[in-house]
Parts: sequence; C-alpha cells; structure tokens
Amino acid sequence: MKPSLTHLDRKSADLYALVLMSQGIDVTVATQEDGYHLEVGAGLEQDALEILELFYGENLVSAVDTREKRVPQKLWGPLGVALVLCAVHWGADAVGEKNNWVLEYGSSALYILQGELYRIVTALFFHADLEHLLGNVVGILIFGIPVCTRAGTWPGLLLILVAGGTGNLITAHLYRTAHLAIGASTSVMGAAGILTGFQVVKGIGTKGLDPRILLPLGAGAALVGMLSGGENTDIMAHLFGFVSGLVLGCGFPLLQGKKGLSRGQERLALALVVAIMGIALLKWR
Repeated sequence: MKPSLTHLDRKSADLYALVLMSQGIDVTVATQEDGYHLEVGAGLEQDALEILELFYGENLVSAVDTREKRVPQKLWGPLGVALVLCAVHWGADAVGEKNNWVLEYGSSALYILQGELYRIVTALFFHADLEHLLGNVVGILIFGIPVCTRAGTWPGLLLILVAGGTGNLITAHLYRTAHLAIGASTSVMGAAGILTGFQVVKGIGTKGLDPRILLPLGAGAALVGMLSGGENTDIMAHLFGFVSGLVLGCGFPLLQGKKGLSRGQERLALALVVAIMGIALLKWR
C-alpha cells in the first residue's frame, strides 16, 4: 500500500491534508462519487506523494502491507492491550467503583510527586466514558501495530508503555498540584512519537543532513494537533507523550542495530513489561 491523493475515505483525506499543510503545501479536500480527493497546486502532486510516503511509507502504511509477513503476529500485542482497556473500563462500571478507582489510580500530580509513581501507569487504563475509550482503542491499534511490527511485539509494547508513563510523569512535574488525568491517550501519542522517531532516524541514516528528514516531525506535530482537540483533553500530556515517544523512537534503532534485537533482548523487554505492570497491580486494593 502507498499513500494516494484520490479515492480516500474522510478520515484519511483529513489526515493526509494535515500532513501536507504542515509542510507548506496548500491542499483542498474535494468530494466526488468515488470518495474524497486531495487537490494540490499544479506540478506538486509528486512532491505531495513523496511527503506522505516519507512519513507513512515504512510505518503507518506499510505495517499492513502483505509483504510484511510478521504483521499478523504483531497484531496480537496491541489487540490484547485494547481488550484490557475495554475490560478495565466495563469492569469498573460493573462493580460501581469507577470514581473511587480514578481517584486512587489516576495520574494525580500531587500524589505522584509524593512518591506514588505507580499512578503514571495505572492511569493509562481508565477512561471517562465510552467515547474516550473507543478513541484510544482505535489509536492503540492504528499506531501500536506498526510500532510492534517495526520493533517486535514486546519491545514495541514496552516502548509504548514507557512513553505513556513518562508523559504522565513529566506532566505531573509541570502541574505539580491540582491535576488529575486518566486515559491511554498519552501512550497513543507516545506511539505516534515513536513512529516519527523511527522515520527521523531512517532519514538521517539514508540522507545525511538532508532537510527532508524533518518532514516526519512536521507530520507528527500535525497528528498531535489533530488528535488533541475536544473537551477535557489534556493537551500537555499528549504533547509530552509524543515527545517521550519521539526520544524513544530515535534511540531504539541505535540499540536495535542492523541485525535487530536478540532473543535475549526480546525476553528482557517481556520481563520489563511484566515487571512494570506487576508493580502497578500490587498497588491495587
């Protein structure tokens, strides 16, 4: 699959338009019988496609390419996370403890700075309502699958978990007192940042200091802006989640090297995911 300027659904058309506008290309979304079309200036069609391919070519698009044989296996990690998010949300509603659990395990700046660090992880699993939950479930699948495809299931999940937790921790240090947040959106933004970091490193490795390596940063910033709208959205948590993911995404390829992670490193990633989640669950009352 490759990005296209024609025959798009509405969400793809809006997303592609944001990416192109972030790079200074004027674009108009036109509606026709066979879907939505992006119209750019004369002679800019190829440039527009190259920009989209640079950001999406190896991650957001190629993650579902049939030539990537690992994809079906890498689907299960993000899908499992999505199912856990749904189970926690509906389970909390079923036992009538949702409000109490949000207070006890939400990302409270006051309590995090007093040492309750488990909150930066447990807060990721609670959601205010069904709309909030479904938005993050979709986000985890859209961004989590290509991350796990590129990094491996357990390393990918570890990167996403650490990005979300780090985003919550930085946000707590920013607000310091009266702040309480919940939701996996910080990790969703972290996953988007990880993908952006992968693309930046890829550009540096293949094109030296070519300014075009900055295109993924503009596209990533556009994604953060698009996904951070709406009522009761913690924009700073989204931003810091994205930045945390960006740093991890830039650093991971250096750790991985050309040969990829060893089996021992993948097992270590699994152990770290289990340890982080286990420590968080020990705080569950």
